[in-house]
Amino acid sequence: MKTGSLYVDGYDVYKQFGMYVVSGGWNELVAYPPLKTVNYNDWQEEDGIEADLSAPVLNTREVSIKFAISGLYASLFDFLDILSDGAYHTFSCAEIGRVYKLRLTQQPNLKAIKLLGTATLKFADDFPLDGYTYLAPNSSVMYASDYLFDGLPFTSYGMRILKGSYDEIVKSAAVKTNLLRNIGTQAGATYDAKQVTYKSKDVKLYCLMRAETLDELWRNYDAFLYDLIRPYERQLWVDDLERDFLFHYKSCQVTKFVPTDRIWLQFTLTVTFTQDFRIGEEDIVLASEDGIVVFTEDNTYAIELRPDRYSLPSVRFVNSRQAFRFTGSGGIRFNN
Repeated sequence: MKTGSLYVDGYDVYKQFGMYVVSGGWNELVAYPPLKTVNYNDWQEEDGIEADLSAPVLNTREVSIKFAISGLYASLFDFLDILSDGAYHTFSCAEIGRVYKLRLTQQPNLKAIKLLGTATLKFADDFPLDGYTYLAPNSSVMYASDYLFDGLPFTSYGMRILKGSYDEIVKSAAVKTNLLRNIGTQAGATYDAKQVTYKSKDVKLYCLMRAETLDELWRNYDAFLYDLIRPYERQLWVDDLERDFLFHYKSCQVTKFVPTDRIWLQFTLTVTFTQDFRIGEEDIVLASEDGIVVFTEDNTYAIELRPDRYSLPSVRFVNSRQAFRFTGSGGIRFNN
């Protein structure tokens, strides 16, 4: 239903101007704003960066909203007149349960086809998390611990980390360039080859957030952003690698948003791994695609990519000749 889905300064945009937001038109508006540029030291002899995250803050952002223009009496130009009366205007987005204070920046395109056309308008959102009071997340999504955020499973926020994120995490960072001398009168170059260090790396985390209601969705969505930009570095635990990575938030892009029925919000977080992110052979376990255990040629080792894991306070192996007992504080973990 188009009527009542969006109000601007109290005007029902469909009733008054014959316009409504098309499917997918909310995506940029609901995406998280980017973080303002972080100051950092980049030491040549160390991997990554030493970032100043004592007081991270969100930046302003420009968002595009695509409207359909429908009906004989539709008037984009009357709508633009309203948007030109003062800089800031209140957008009460009833369809998605959000309110924004936006200012018009430009009209990139207009496509009119007799009684039906489209227009994409650009707005600035200068007030990220304005007036927000923190509420701890409260999710109805089933618990999973494959990825943790500052020790909490992402499912606490109603989120799952999707396929493709693991590949982003384990990708190599770019190498820092050491002292290089390239003299025009000499062939080749002279390079300081004593040490190899790596730059910080941007990693894309593909995320899906689910909720039973829009209230639940926005509660968890806002709480996650608030926690994401707390002072100092955040920690990402990757269960398949059994280790943490230090990072800070950078930007966000929403790829799919369904605000009705089966509520679905899919987005990509870009984060920066700041330090201690090298991944060695000991961190990665290889495997068959279908999860079946594969033995090496000499039948000595079994390898698997993401094995099921079991833990016991202690375990005892017995055969006809001798018994082996292994104990450990915190439990013993073994694969299949």
